[in-house]
Amino acid sequence: MNNPIFVHATIVTLTCCLSFGCSHHDGVLGVDCCADIPAGAIPAPAGSKVCQWQSAQVNSAIADQTVLYQADFIDRSATLSPAALQRLSRHAQTDLAAVQSWTIEPSGDAAVDTNRLASVLHELAIRGIHSPDVQLAFPAALGLSGPQAERAASALGNTRNSNAGIGAPISRPSGIGGTGLTGGFR
Repeated sequence: MNNPIFVHATIVTLTCCLSFGCSHHDGVLGVDCCADIPAGAIPAPAGSKVCQWQSAQVNSAIADQTVLYQADFIDRSATLSPAALQRLSRHAQTDLAAVQSWTIEPSGDAAVDTNRLASVLHELAIRGIHSPDVQLAFPAALGLSGPQAERAASALGNTRNSNAGIGAPISRPSGIGGTGLTGGFR
């Protein structure tokens, strides 16, 4: 303990700890690192950001219910698929069709798009929804194509059937679910 180098190092260490810590109001080197948090602030409840994110996703899903994608039509015609007709009927019964605007994804051919618009207006009129708001536009929730979705999902790592994150496509089985030595639990 009488070693002057040890005593000097201890004094320097204590001085640095006291001057750089949050022991005084000015913070590190006179910069208050907590300046964006006002005094007496109460943090948001736990999970509030997750709730906001989930609410945004739910609202997007509700809006997506009234979107007719190219896959909702048979080939490149204006004839709606049976699943799309069922969806139109289901929404006509819940009054969602009269409140929300319907969006038809453009096909790239103006004649086909015009026929699809007329077909959707006719189908909605049959179901008792007169003068609905139907527009031809790219939907806000336009997803990825199959190969792009597989690449994106495998890049995220530990996704369903991804061989524990080694980048295998989702469509390839990974063997998850066997009993093995641990009885199927990890």
